[in-house]
Amino acid sequence: MMKKQRIVLYSAMAVLAVAAGGGYTAWSMHKTTNTPQAASTAPLVQTASPDGKKVPVSALVANPPSGAHVQSFTLTAQEKSISLGGKTIQAMTFNGTVPGPLLQVRQGDLVEVTVRNQLRVPITVHWHGIPVPGSQDGVPGLTQEPIRPGESHVYRFVADRAGTYWYHSHVNSVQEIGLGLYGGVVVLPKNQIAPAADRDYTLLLHEWSTTTSSSADETMGHTAGMSGMDMGSMGNMGGMDMGSPGGETHMNEMNGMNMGGAGGMNSMSSMSGMAGMPMGAPSLRTQGFQVTDMDWSALGEMAGMYDVYTVNQEAGGKTLLEAKPGETVRLRLVNAGNMTHLMTVIGTPFKVVAIDGRDIANPTPIENQLLPMGAGQRYDIEFTMPKNGPVQLVSGDPEDRARTQLRATIGDAAASGTGSAPDLPDVQHEPWFDFTRYGSGSIPGVQTFTLNQKFDKTFNMDLGVGMGQSGMVYTINGKAFPNVPPFVVNTGETVRIHIENRSAYIHPMHLHGHSFQVLTRDGKPITGSPIFLDTLQVLPGETYDIAFRADNPGLWMFHCHDLHHASAGMDVVVQYAGVTDPYNPMDMSE
Repeated sequence: MMKKQRIVLYSAMAVLAVAAGGGYTAWSMHKTTNTPQAASTAPLVQTASPDGKKVPVSALVANPPSGAHVQSFTLTAQEKSISLGGKTIQAMTFNGTVPGPLLQVRQGDLVEVTVRNQLRVPITVHWHGIPVPGSQDGVPGLTQEPIRPGESHVYRFVADRAGTYWYHSHVNSVQEIGLGLYGGVVVLPKNQIAPAADRDYTLLLHEWSTTTSSSADETMGHTAGMSGMDMGSMGNMGGMDMGSPGGETHMNEMNGMNMGGAGGMNSMSSMSGMAGMPMGAPSLRTQGFQVTDMDWSALGEMAGMYDVYTVNQEAGGKTLLEAKPGETVRLRLVNAGNMTHLMTVIGTPFKVVAIDGRDIANPTPIENQLLPMGAGQRYDIEFTMPKNGPVQLVSGDPEDRARTQLRATIGDAAASGTGSAPDLPDVQHEPWFDFTRYGSGSIPGVQTFTLNQKFDKTFNMDLGVGMGQSGMVYTINGKAFPNVPPFVVNTGETVRIHIENRSAYIHPMHLHGHSFQVLTRDGKPITGSPIFLDTLQVLPGETYDIAFRADNPGLWMFHCHDLHHASAGMDVVVQYAGVTDPYNPMDMSE
């Protein structure tokens, strides 16, 4: 009984955390609870490079080779009414569509994207997973000025690395991505080594809030899914020690919660009677990867907040992708939402050929396994169409609506017709894919790190949850952004980061401007293919060691891509020594 109570409690606290800090509200909190001087310096430190030089991040621009092929695109941000599952919403779109247009280029191309803002709010564009120059990263107040209404901005970078990526606004991302400012990027290899698939499809998964009560606004506060809880006035937090670093009180300091009625949701400081049930941090895992009750609970953190799920533009689960028997198919799956989705293929075995745009060495066919796709992650899978019948991409998510709508059928369009979607398969109980034991050998031409080598810099990243002066915050090393000290590196250094998730929530941690190699999971070395990611999903109680080479000077965000968590504090800057910020830090936004 206690185990079930704790699962419900963790889910409840997750919803409260979302209500406490999303979008503009949380960032405004960060700005107003610090003096102007502190706000301008807290995320960064004054430091010069080893040679004593300083350079503004604005000077870190593309240096394309002579004669590089140029691919030019225009993205116009504009409002448009769109229909989702029979519901009409006023979306934010690029070029009038959601997702925005797929940008497909060839490795080595010079990419020039003109972004025009016809919205009533500022925007930027971040190139998720692409190692762009420091000035092109799209973080307002850190790498550029916001693109204000009526303004335009040109992004310019060389597509050095083949793979599957995506782009999205980086201003008030909870709202702007939530309402449609995102799209896919495919960088095709310059030299195709393995045979290209006969069919190549890019599918962006997204979740939407279309009702007033679950609107994707700046607070994102919605209490659906908590009907079994008594959530009263939530008045005082008796017994809490508010003296934690940075003014945050951590959840493992709360002796318990007696939550009754739904009042007081707008003021987390009015919570009452937290003294009944223990709310300790999860134990760190040491026995290797296995799915826990807390993982399932964390999957439901935003249950009830979203009421429509889409695969590209389709919300009815009726996406049909043409493929004939014997053809090879590549599906590029992009999680463009905030939730973790459990995806799999039925009807034929499949291979995971890349994660986050980076190839897997010697992938082997698998079936009856769920791919736990964290927010911001990409999975490329390939399979061969069977002689008879279609193949289905399906979801094993715990929510019925997600399983119904996050689907696609791959097969002969003429044979399949355009009728209702196939029967919903039951895949919820299939095991989760473990990327740390998949594939084998090495990736040709890719330099890897080893556990025993010496690293120039090491950092710890403890992921937690606490209570700040204005409500729930998500923390790194006990502090919420912008009070998180930066990770300062020098160009050329090797860097190792040890990550521990001491919260009951899932944190997909995304590093801008770099890929990192995953060295360990829960203290155990990776045994399969070398794994390089830019977004690492860290489950409750998990630990990881990751490593990267500091080979792309700039000021790079490293943050949770559950954007509710990021907007409520789970961010840090990887700061190259000597790189300065010429912009107004008050414009910083997630």
